[in-house]
Amino acid sequence: MVRLFAKNILTAVAGTLLVSSVASAKVYVNSVCHMKTSASTKEIKGDGDIAKKFPLASISKIVTSLWAVEKLGVDYRYKTILHMTPTANGKMDIHIEGSRDPMFGRNMSYFLISELNRMKITSIESLTFDENFLMHWLAEESPLIGGVTPKYDTIEQQAAVVRKHLTEYFATAINQSMYTNLRSKATKNNVFMLEKPKISVRAVEFVPKAKYQKDQLTASVVLKSAPLRMLLKRMNNQSNNYIADNLYWNLGGTTAFNAFAQATLNATSSQIVFHNGSGNNEGTTANPVYNEASCETMIKAIYALNKALTAKGYKLSDVIAVANKDSDSTVDNFGGVASGAMVAKTGTVNKAKTLAGSISTKDGEFFFAILLHADMDQNSSDRGVASQMIKNKVAQMINNRSGPRAISYTEFIPLAFDTGSYLAEYNTISTAPSVSLNKQ
Repeated sequence: MVRLFAKNILTAVAGTLLVSSVASAKVYVNSVCHMKTSASTKEIKGDGDIAKKFPLASISKIVTSLWAVEKLGVDYRYKTILHMTPTANGKMDIHIEGSRDPMFGRNMSYFLISELNRMKITSIESLTFDENFLMHWLAEESPLIGGVTPKYDTIEQQAAVVRKHLTEYFATAINQSMYTNLRSKATKNNVFMLEKPKISVRAVEFVPKAKYQKDQLTASVVLKSAPLRMLLKRMNNQSNNYIADNLYWNLGGTTAFNAFAQATLNATSSQIVFHNGSGNNEGTTANPVYNEASCETMIKAIYALNKALTAKGYKLSDVIAVANKDSDSTVDNFGGVASGAMVAKTGTVNKAKTLAGSISTKDGEFFFAILLHADMDQNSSDRGVASQMIKNKVAQMINNRSGPRAISYTEFIPLAFDTGSYLAEYNTISTAPSVSLNKQ
């Protein structure tokens, strides 16, 4: 095995940090590896056992991002179809035909309400939805960002939650302060939203796709999500478990993932094992179950993701946060030589602290992964020890390569919608009523 760092250096750094923690703390390097992006041999070098699986925590989201990009395409948009039928009392019945958009929550709902108002729809008589309409009001908020993603054993269980959220949140008064904040962000992205939209809904019900029937007066419009790359950027910035897990399930779950890992990464279960898309504990507190992969497999994943992005004219920084430059991200506190020179995803679970991505140095660009063991369930101070240890490793990698070279990057705001999301006609029947779709 080619070693990037001499063992005595690793031991010295780890030893200094461990002395500052409590006696029972256990924080140490499992594996550190890297590969120069321009190297023709694609040789992965490192320290520790770079071929052995270790818990990944939230750097799992890099692999989930790769799978989504490969299967759906970086510019893929989820399409939510609204079938609208005028009622005798001058209101509107709307049936939602979903696409399992993993980011459909408060923000997308507020945008949709604004769009409905723009079409002069402020009152809905009957709002129905099918089994493919995946919606959780807190999709981009706590506790779903870092918590356990809801799992539904049946369609009926999922439908009950969606109905509850539509009834108790979508159909009630808008939180004007949160709406104003969202509208401000949308304006910066050149997205039009009304100043004070409102909606009233008389009834909300689940209607399976197979049972829904259009009326001859039904008009259909489509609400498109922002491109997948924007959803991934939001997911990775926030380290959003809800988005990651639902992406993973939407893409086919563990059986499909295993096939993807073999085909794309040439990795078997001895090199990578996934249980979800987020890296969160899939077991219990007493018996945790985590996604695991080897350091070299993570390098392969980052390399493959970068290759897929550059083929479409994008960069890693379009889907992963830039250190100290993306203010809403988990790497916004990486200063020093890493600031503006590292694109990375953090990871934290009770048994591991991790970081993976790329560094830009005067000696070139390198993909890297750092996998630490950290018994953070034993003592909370271990979290700080592990965090500092990772920052030291990053600084060491950059300084050993003649120092940082800032990447070209301007922070942008990834939202669930963009200028391509405005409601637009979709398979409109010729006898349907005329609906104005022009912005006002």
